[in-house]
Amino acid sequence: MRPLLSIGALLPLIIAVLGYSQDLGLQTGNINANGQLDTEYERLIRLHRARNASRIKRDAKAAIKGASPCTGDFQQPEYQLSTFQFNQTTVEAGDRSMTHFELIDVANNISTPCTTPYLQDPSDPVWNECADGSDPIDPKTVFKFTASTTKLELSQMWICELGNKTHPHIYFSSASIDLTKQLNCVDDPTQTRCTVADDAVSPFNGDYVTPVWKSAEVTIPPSTEGDKETPRNEFVCFGTSFSYPNWDVQDFTSGGGDNGDSVTFRLNNHANNQSVACTIQKGEWTSCDDSTRVRFTEESSEIAVIQTWTCNGVKYYSTNVTFQAVGSAPIDLDSTNSTYIKGSLTKPIEITPDVSPQGVNYPGCLETSEAPSWIVTSWVWNEAWKAGYNTGNLTATFYNPATGYNMTCTGEGEGYNRDGRYGLDEWSGCALESSPFSDYQIRTMINLNAVTGVFSIDQTWFCNGHDDKLPSEFRARGGAETTLECAWQNDTATNINIKTCYQTEPFTVHGNITKQEELTKDIFFEMQPSGYSCTMSSVLATQWQAFFNYDVLYAQPLFPNTFEAKVYFSIVFMALEGYQSVAYVGTSVTPGLPNYDPDRWYDCWDYIRNEVTSSVWARNSIECKWQLDLATGYFAINHTWFCDDKTPEQPIIFHGEGSRFFNYSCYIYGRDDDEFECDPVEANPRYIMPTSLSWKSVSVEELQGLIGAY
Repeated sequence: MRPLLSIGALLPLIIAVLGYSQDLGLQTGNINANGQLDTEYERLIRLHRARNASRIKRDAKAAIKGASPCTGDFQQPEYQLSTFQFNQTTVEAGDRSMTHFELIDVANNISTPCTTPYLQDPSDPVWNECADGSDPIDPKTVFKFTASTTKLELSQMWICELGNKTHPHIYFSSASIDLTKQLNCVDDPTQTRCTVADDAVSPFNGDYVTPVWKSAEVTIPPSTEGDKETPRNEFVCFGTSFSYPNWDVQDFTSGGGDNGDSVTFRLNNHANNQSVACTIQKGEWTSCDDSTRVRFTEESSEIAVIQTWTCNGVKYYSTNVTFQAVGSAPIDLDSTNSTYIKGSLTKPIEITPDVSPQGVNYPGCLETSEAPSWIVTSWVWNEAWKAGYNTGNLTATFYNPATGYNMTCTGEGEGYNRDGRYGLDEWSGCALESSPFSDYQIRTMINLNAVTGVFSIDQTWFCNGHDDKLPSEFRARGGAETTLECAWQNDTATNINIKTCYQTEPFTVHGNITKQEELTKDIFFEMQPSGYSCTMSSVLATQWQAFFNYDVLYAQPLFPNTFEAKVYFSIVFMALEGYQSVAYVGTSVTPGLPNYDPDRWYDCWDYIRNEVTSSVWARNSIECKWQLDLATGYFAINHTWFCDDKTPEQPIIFHGEGSRFFNYSCYIYGRDDDEFECDPVEANPRYIMPTSLSWKSVSVEELQGLIGAY
């Protein structure tokens, strides 16, 4: 083949066939002195106008109607070619070509015109769409012809929408043929033109894939329970029962009875604000009423309690819950003061609550706060220069020895770049975890001087009192120089330069107290928490909610083993007061195709953005997996998480499994949009209730080991 046309000579041909002159941004040429096209160009334009008119006429009727797998009257396609023509020429960018032919499915009496919509590299062509009909049962057909191998490849897909709008049935047909022996090529003054005689190609076929519905066994049977309300700390009786199942003993007297072997007292329950009068024999477990048993041991002067009570459902939480707690404490027989008994729950969960604002009861909090400092264990700083826009970001992890509180802070903006426009005194507030004691939450800000490398911390925290020392609020600020190792990443394609610096060793930031204020003596004693409780919600109302969508993007070529679908949804889990966005793209989630795997479990992760959605989920969720079978609407979740809002020194690991069936509808947006979507019919889907739920208490060290294992 010998290329003859220059870009200037070829352009009128491009304009006549495609109308792309504006898109190409070029000027036409080869106009003679009389303002007319040269004779050769007139001939070419007439030829392409004739072809275009023929194509338009065919487009008007779309395609010769025939059978379709959507109607059931269909056989495996068998292809034949008609009016095949390949044209190649040369432009400044190199060899370019176009291909035209009529694709005939002789097995089903369907004819479809196919042509490349623009000039392409003959050695590396793209997939092109044929002029299929617009009827929903018509196929989508793509092709490409590679001149270097003389290979024509075809691929067809039918999406058969079902009357009940459940997942469409998808059919695929693909085939290829080598036209080396059939091509008849000639050179003319403008191009090389190759044709194939209609009778030179025998009917041919390839792979024909029909949907196979292979739904798995239901591994987690759906629960029959209805949705539950999510309890809150403020709910009368409920919040205090999970937080303070404690008592005080008042009016204790000993020596009563005929033999002086009984004691009398009043027992006040701090959880339900009820009291009971007791007269019992020393040394024996005795019932004060139907729900309270106590024992007083004279040798140790210890009083022990086992009590059961019920919190009655309130307006926003209608379920009654039974609690049981045990506790003991020594009685000072010579004192008239009340005796405080700290209790441990045994029902509905076995825990010893230790509820207070974060860090206030940390050993030595008051004393250590007098000389404030922070230990920085991780520190990463990025500076970026982006074509005149200079920015940066810093991520630092550190803890306060006074509170034992460890946190990670991130700051970003132009203030974290030495060439930033807004100065170097930019302080960034650290994201706060959800806290039941928002007024007494640890608050932190960080700053970096991008020129000197001095890193600064400003933090407010609280300490409980002890002995004759009152509780206090502290605020301190301090800075330290950093010792950095840095590396450059320069992307010449995007003109972005990034400098990344690490602090090589942990370092200490020493601070100065800027505020110290004493608080009232008992301010932190059984302080009422607020908001949702991870522990309460997990024990009483574990449930998930999933708002999911499912998109199928038509892949090109239209092969079943590369036909990817996208599942994306949000898992809302009120026990964590957070949610996680989930997104997965792959061939294993498209029902009916060879790679479909309804048995597979997927991580609760956004594989598209590759990010955590909420900090609460990131902190408390240990492992989460989901399973979806769109052939049946079955959705299941397998989730492990921990709660430490009631027991910070003894976190509770929960494991729950749940499932349900979703009713969903699928909509095909049209072949031009290359997409169809499936959504649940319910605007506000019902919760996924647990079919199994278990928990166990572990140490903080054991929890960290488990988190590391995942």
